[in-house]
Amino acid sequence: MKVKLFHKKNCGAWILCGLMFLVALAAYPALPEQIPLHFNAAGAVDRTGPRYTVFLMPGFTAVLLLLAEALPGIDPRRANYRKFRRQYRQVHFITALLLLLAELYTIAVCFRPELTETFSMAVWMPAVVGALLAFCGNVMPKFKHNYFVGVKTPWTLADEKVWYLTHRFCGKLYMAGGVLMMLMAFLPSLSGYTTLALLLFLIFLPILYSYLAFRRIRKDADPSEEE
Repeated sequence: MKVKLFHKKNCGAWILCGLMFLVALAAYPALPEQIPLHFNAAGAVDRTGPRYTVFLMPGFTAVLLLLAEALPGIDPRRANYRKFRRQYRQVHFITALLLLLAELYTIAVCFRPELTETFSMAVWMPAVVGALLAFCGNVMPKFKHNYFVGVKTPWTLADEKVWYLTHRFCGKLYMAGGVLMMLMAFLPSLSGYTTLALLLFLIFLPILYSYLAFRRIRKDADPSEEE
């Protein structure tokens, strides 16, 4: 997979990145001296920074896209990227879209601070992240063995069958977890810590699964191997 920036198959994500820069440039003259940098679990602004930080999100997105194009070129398994190139591009596009939404929300709060109450990030961000997880669950089973994208544990990297089984498992897990997170976002009785606990569960369960799958496969291959 060659490193080729601004290829037609990359254009969607790069257009979103360019749009982020244009939005930041257009909004910059009217922004207050301090703009939101972070929102707490309740959706309120708890950290601010100089208005030039409005360019951090577009810059971060551009760096992510550059890395997405460069890393496959140095991956020892780079030939495998051709087998899931479409899904690889789709993940970058959805991620760029998510970051664009975060930028638009931050700028909107600068002009209408009451949005943190009427349209709280504590509600819509978990819902968007849940949608992203559900999308990743749909494409992850198609990820082929590589060193940069997917569930990378010592056991998935050591055995292609473990990689395959783990990503099949993650596909189902992330689909279910993403839908659950979207539903939880609109239940006011649940705190942000509940969402965090679900995220941690979705992170660590695949790690445990890959280890157990590796042990099972090695044991089946050599029943005499000590556990």
